[in-house]
Amino acid sequence: MAVPPQLRALLLAVNALLRKRRYHAALAMLKGFRNGAVYGVKIRAPHALVMTFLFRSGSLQEKLRAILQATYTHSWNLACFVFAYKGLCALQSHVQGETYQVHSFLAAFVGALLVFRDNNNINSQINMYLLSRLLFALCRLGVEKGYIPEPRSAGVSKKTRERKKSRLLHHGQPQMCW
Repeated sequence: MAVPPQLRALLLAVNALLRKRRYHAALAMLKGFRNGAVYGVKIRAPHALVMTFLFRSGSLQEKLRAILQATYTHSWNLACFVFAYKGLCALQSHVQGETYQVHSFLAAFVGALLVFRDNNNINSQINMYLLSRLLFALCRLGVEKGYIPEPRSAGVSKKTRERKKSRLLHHGQPQMCW
């Protein structure tokens, strides 16, 4: 199938524009916004669907409205956060001339303050998820640095633990799915 010459020219112009380093930050912000929105829908829609039909009362229309509202809120918040994060990282990098690790932390902190400050169920769940990830990472880092003793497995060797884990996954997974 032949591509019309106008479309070919448009594609070449768009690709040339996308390759320019000058627009990298703006394009990263737009791509991040889109990715945040898509990820928000992929994560929230199935969760809202199941939770709404299991635990919410009301008509079908009310339930569908609740699912769409939760999905929209989650998607919008993630998209806005990524947009702010990418923009703030690019701004700091532009102002200071190079990128430092602290830029990511500051951009995430300010972006989270801007986006996740509203007290609603979606933001509470996102904040709890992020807190659990942070605490898990800090515990793991504490073990690696030697500040926290490595957890013991009550006298069971690593080989035995791995064998039991393998058996559990082999036999337990099909039963859980059933």
